[in-house]
Amino acid sequence: MVARFLPLDLPLFAHKDKVLKTFDLFNKKPFFWWDEVELTDRDYDTPFECANAWNAVAKDNFADLLNYIDQHFPFEHVVYAKLIRANKDVAPHVDNNYVDVDQHSGHRFNTITKEYLQHQRETEPCGYRMLIQGNRNNLYLTDSSFKHKTYCKIPESTDCFVLKTNDSPHGVDKISDDDNRLLLFIIGKLNTQEHARLIEKSYEKYQTYSRT
Repeated sequence: MVARFLPLDLPLFAHKDKVLKTFDLFNKKPFFWWDEVELTDRDYDTPFECANAWNAVAKDNFADLLNYIDQHFPFEHVVYAKLIRANKDVAPHVDNNYVDVDQHSGHRFNTITKEYLQHQRETEPCGYRMLIQGNRNNLYLTDSSFKHKTYCKIPESTDCFVLKTNDSPHGVDKISDDDNRLLLFIIGKLNTQEHARLIEKSYEKYQTYSRT
């Protein structure tokens, strides 16, 4: 069974405080429950699949983070990346992109090619994340009714985890003293062999934390 949440057996990111302070310098784009700083170029008229370059904000301000991603995340290329902060409850939602049309009126989304969607489904869990700052116990998964919560724990020995990207409802409870929560969201075309090896060794180390 595919894991919906799995901590990754990767080294701690050594520059979290620097990223946190730099993020606070930028004007943020509001999006649902989050304030966001995008790290990649983005054309809303182009379906997600091809590589999108790191934008000027990323290259000029977050070099340490980009180096970590290049060194440790098994992407052949990055499709989309952003830093996101939620200072409120994040309601249950899915991270899907859709092939045909924008499914969410009032917000702009990229569609996705059938080929890249198939790649995602074949490599689940494929949504890479890094917790820069925040509580490690208030991320949760739900069933399709969005009612029954199963909480996830990010161990102190890693900052990184993967989520099942498609059709996997999840959210975050806002708790006190978590106002600086900051998360890296990143998807891309994966090197399937390197990704599979990372998932396998991560499951061996963090099996008790995994959620399906």
